[in-house]
Amino acid sequence: MYLVKIYNNQYDEVGTTIHSQYANNIKIEADSLKPDINDIGTFEFTIYPDNPGWGKIKPLKTLIKVTDTKWHAVLFEGRVLQPTTDQGDDRVLSESYLCEDEKAYLHDSIQSWKKFTGDRTGEQLFREALKVHNEQVEDYKKFEVGHIDMPNLSDNVRFIDDTSDTYDTITDKLLDNDNIGGEIRIRKEDGVRYLDWVQEVGEKKKNEIRLRKNLLEMTKELDPTEIVTKLFPRGERLEGNEDDEESQDQSKPRLTIADVNDGKEYLLADQELINEFGIQAKSETWDEVTQASNLLRVGKQFLEDQLVATGKFTIKALDLSLVDIDPNRFWIGNTYHVYNPLMSVDEDLRLVGITIKINEPEQTELDFGAKDMTLTEYQNSLTKEQRDYTDLQQRVEGQSRTIRKLEGNLGDTDQRVVDLRRQIDEGTPPDYEENINTILDRIQDLVGEIQRVSQSVPSDETMESIDSTLKELKEFQRTQEENNSMIQQRIEWLEEGNTGNG
Repeated sequence: MYLVKIYNNQYDEVGTTIHSQYANNIKIEADSLKPDINDIGTFEFTIYPDNPGWGKIKPLKTLIKVTDTKWHAVLFEGRVLQPTTDQGDDRVLSESYLCEDEKAYLHDSIQSWKKFTGDRTGEQLFREALKVHNEQVEDYKKFEVGHIDMPNLSDNVRFIDDTSDTYDTITDKLLDNDNIGGEIRIRKEDGVRYLDWVQEVGEKKKNEIRLRKNLLEMTKELDPTEIVTKLFPRGERLEGNEDDEESQDQSKPRLTIADVNDGKEYLLADQELINEFGIQAKSETWDEVTQASNLLRVGKQFLEDQLVATGKFTIKALDLSLVDIDPNRFWIGNTYHVYNPLMSVDEDLRLVGITIKINEPEQTELDFGAKDMTLTEYQNSLTKEQRDYTDLQQRVEGQSRTIRKLEGNLGDTDQRVVDLRRQIDEGTPPDYEENINTILDRIQDLVGEIQRVSQSVPSDETMESIDSTLKELKEFQRTQEENNSMIQQRIEWLEEGNTGNG
């Protein structure tokens, strides 16, 4: 399914297979593939002396490609970065390698200082950064400007620093800029490598991750550690001027809100937030704010807009596309519906990280992105999990009682059959058709009741018990129908005037 090849350099078009998709001995070991959206993706693997790649890999020069042959998709493309040689207790040598994807090529160039004016300065910087990069690197490391889908790029950045490489420049000035953001994506068409810059990569997929279908393990993490309930707003630095060497000392005080806030330098969040999390103090700095009244305004807005927690999910799930059950494989950036009633999760979540084991694809681990929560959502998440767990316990207990009752009813029905056969054997048949029909109707009712109960139980263990009971009931019904036929034949034989055991 997975093919891994290394290439001596950019001119090597044939390459060397170090992991074959076929059932043979050409395999890597201890592998871990972690693609990423804005950060640089990595691939780690280990080889032994019998691998065709042994002795051929050179750091920063050897190129590597990982292909999913089932979907004809390139999952990873980049270069070998760091080797480690190891001799184990069995005196067998091995070499382990860390690889980085093609975004790492952007580290190989240094930007020149430049100032930007006019419209869409963010886009100007992006184009200039790639232009400078392409002027400094080999052809196989170049990027063409791809799709740019960023709506607000005017007057957001003013210059490029001349001490940073291209990757850090794009990351610091654009991607990590709170006023800009976005995500980058490498796209290849007709042998040309493009770097797209869009608001968000990926799309909504039909694949579903669901309990009792493909969900193996799930961890849910609520992180409220960034909450601020006591804010100290800070503005520009005070005193002195730029020509005064002492005034450039970074220890100079900053503008506060004390003059417009009854002498207090801080703002408190809503009491409900304080009751939930206590006092959590933090300072926030706005260098461009020069008036205390404006600083007070932006500080209040910060407290109003903040989200109290993030919810993160780590999931181990079976990729059912491997066996053609699901139409698509899991991939970062895409959004999938996740359903796990035991953890109160029933929503669309975006996949932001994935760890693929080439030798163990069933061990794929999925990281779903942080979901920001308001205070109400945070509180509801905690209480709903507790409430759902209590409800589940009550449901299982109630259904267990129902099953016991059904088992008792089944015993009563079985006894009626025994009594009926005894009466027939004694030659005093009752209204046999009415009795037989009553018994069959009762059995059918029991089967239906068991099915209804089984459909409402989310516990795998309870479901297995109910399914087993249901199978026993159906087998009992089949056997009983055979017995009823024999009973009817016996009654007809008696009615003909025969006596004895016939």
